[in-house]
Amino acid sequence: MPEAPALGHILVVDDDTNISELLRVNLCSEGYTVSVAECAETVDRSQLGDTRLVIVDAMRQPYSGMDMIFDLKDDPETEHIGIILYSTLKSERVIIDALDAGADDYMVKPFSLREMIARVKSVLRRHTATRPKKSNVITFQDLTVDLNSQVVKLGGLPLQLSKTEYSILTLLLKNIDNYVSRTEIRNNVWTGETAGTNDRIVDTNISRLRKKLGELGNRIVNRSGHGYMIS
Repeated sequence: MPEAPALGHILVVDDDTNISELLRVNLCSEGYTVSVAECAETVDRSQLGDTRLVIVDAMRQPYSGMDMIFDLKDDPETEHIGIILYSTLKSERVIIDALDAGADDYMVKPFSLREMIARVKSVLRRHTATRPKKSNVITFQDLTVDLNSQVVKLGGLPLQLSKTEYSILTLLLKNIDNYVSRTEIRNNVWTGETAGTNDRIVDTNISRLRKKLGELGNRIVNRSGHGYMIS
């Protein structure tokens, strides 16, 4: 799948290649990346991780556009993706069924390109506003580290760490039960610029970190020739 730029990736599913190509060209001109599929049944949902929107024809096929909507919304990995269904059908029942299934919008063929692009932008704005931010928290016993906000809590209370101590702690937590060498710690925390080859700077900062962690600091162990780990 193409690498998505800031505006994101859109998948168009339609067996009418004239319409899908028209949408592809015009959406690309707006700054999106666009891929096209002629049959909903051939779309691999596991490859839609970077897709922000699916524009799908209702399709009178054994596996229809409506079937695709149900499957996308039933899958936790794809339920966040916006969906616009379009069709030649103008029936109120069809529109209601599409929206009930999880579609964000419904358009009737033939449609205005300007209106389609406006609706695409509207759906994407709504999904940007409502999609929850993925949790990025590391938990170890009663210690929690929020990698998004860089807030560290011990026993539910905020723990004040220096930037260096925080960097060492997160590196060790990402490698629980595995030793991290002093060299690797230096290269990750100081980027090799200010620490040089002096192991004492690592030992000194870990000693400070242990004290701030209290009893939990005892879980940071070291072994000669191997380095440090949280066990």
